[in-house]
Amino acid sequence: MMLLGLVLHSAASYVVFPLGPAWPYKDPNTSTLFDIMVFVIHLFRMPVFFVAAGFFAALLMERDGPRAFFLNRVKRVLIPLALFWPVLISAIGIAFLYAARRAGTTLDLPPDAFERRPGLGHLWFLWDLMIFYVAVVAAAPLASRIPARWRDRIESTFASIATTLGGALVLAIVTTITLLPMEGPALETSDALLPPIRILVAYGVFFAFGWLLYWRRDLLVPFGARWKTTMAIGSLGAVAYLVLTVGQVITDRVVFHVVGCALAGLTIWMLIFGIVGWFVSRLDRPRPLGRYLSDASYWMYLVHLPFTVAVPGLLAPLGMPAALKFAITLAVTTAVTLVTYHYLVRSTAIGVLLNGRRYPRSLPAREPSRATVAV
Repeated sequence: MMLLGLVLHSAASYVVFPLGPAWPYKDPNTSTLFDIMVFVIHLFRMPVFFVAAGFFAALLMERDGPRAFFLNRVKRVLIPLALFWPVLISAIGIAFLYAARRAGTTLDLPPDAFERRPGLGHLWFLWDLMIFYVAVVAAAPLASRIPARWRDRIESTFASIATTLGGALVLAIVTTITLLPMEGPALETSDALLPPIRILVAYGVFFAFGWLLYWRRDLLVPFGARWKTTMAIGSLGAVAYLVLTVGQVITDRVVFHVVGCALAGLTIWMLIFGIVGWFVSRLDRPRPLGRYLSDASYWMYLVHLPFTVAVPGLLAPLGMPAALKFAITLAVTTAVTLVTYHYLVRSTAIGVLLNGRRYPRSLPAREPSRATVAV
């Protein structure tokens, strides 16, 4: 999901529909293909990520206990956020100004944009994760006092929800309710230090699902067995949602918002079930290249954004098709972030900070290993 962020942001400069302050630069060459790409990836990427984050947070909590868990999260999440944010937010701002100058345009920003305090940018999710980590550590003493029969009932209810299409509909309804307070019928993000409660609640549902899934990780087998069905439903839902939101087929704003939130809720959960099931079914054994890219993905995501802005700026005066510019942007961004990871991060102190240990500059050995945390 982190690596998909490179794809998403490489495409953002080439969309037809303006993204506003979220992405204030737009290349002279655009294509509707990238509107669809950005739309679809945004629909499922962070929900799937927060499910995985909740799953591995529960693993760490069980393995290390609340205190060691929290210290681990401070080292691996909060400290990288504090160290990288000042450098990256400045580099991103410079990159946007450079791209706009090269394209001979102005940035799509509100008049007071440069007077506001800078937000967390693309690192917003690290701060939201820390909020969730604090919450689960604070709740740990209370959770340990839950009677066994209640825990059994919670686990059995969760199992029935996580293993049936009817249960997926329940989850879709929950997410629909969390989407209704959003400004539009879609998941919002916030790069503020005090994110709106509606955003924390919406992403908290996915984190909590992942947390519970760890405690019933035997349910991953049914995920893998039915991933084609849920992926197909999710794909059809994405098409219907795209037609609804882009085509504006419903003119009544209230009805449009409610129907859009319902379609988004259903589509998100079907895609979560489908994507998690695909990984369980197809990536169920150690693969050296896959593990290497998993290790690298944290660094690649942290530092990629300035390149996904500066490279389009470099290409802006050239009369290339948007698809070719996108391909060059993604290739350069991937190459630079991967090479810098290999030589500057993987076997260095930065690698210890991000990955928890120094890895040799080689592909991992092809041998079974216990699950580890990449984020």
